[in-house]
Amino acid sequence: MKITKTETIFEGKYLRFKIRHFINKNGKKEFWEFVERKSFGPPVVIFALTKNKEVLLEKIYRIPLKDWVIELPAGLQDKKGEREEEVAKRELLEETGYKAEKVIPIIKGPISPGGFAQEVVYYFAKDVRFVKRPVLEDSEEIEVIKVPIEKLVDFVEKKSKKMKVDLKILTILPILEKRKLI
Repeated sequence: MKITKTETIFEGKYLRFKIRHFINKNGKKEFWEFVERKSFGPPVVIFALTKNKEVLLEKIYRIPLKDWVIELPAGLQDKKGEREEEVAKRELLEETGYKAEKVIPIIKGPISPGGFAQEVVYYFAKDVRFVKRPVLEDSEEIEVIKVPIEKLVDFVEKKSKKMKVDLKILTILPILEKRKLI
């Protein structure tokens, strides 16, 4: 495949919609539509564990889905010069009220490579502690949920039958186990 041109067809406040023209393996001209997020780096997802071995999850209303979704705390690098580690700590504190003294980078990769030109980076935070009430943006409605880590897979499976659950919650578990972080 050969990329021949990329053009922006719409630019919003947070997203860019693009068309990428290419020549396929048979020499035919084609195009692919995709979306880019406007930020200073990849979104950061935090797998946070309390001293009692509880995973912090969020039940958050997601406007595109018009529904509630259970997911890991996450946030954008929306401040120029802010490091990923700072984003992880800041978002965890803002959205859950829990503070992480240290965050460990785990893995980075694409989240929806067929339609979104974006990667996400995962961080792990151990022994997080509650220090204050969450400070939510006006567009955020979040309920913090604590799930014992040994019950996380069953929790996700059971909840997914009743409501939307972000499956990325479980994708990081084998890596954390392999690294002996959990």
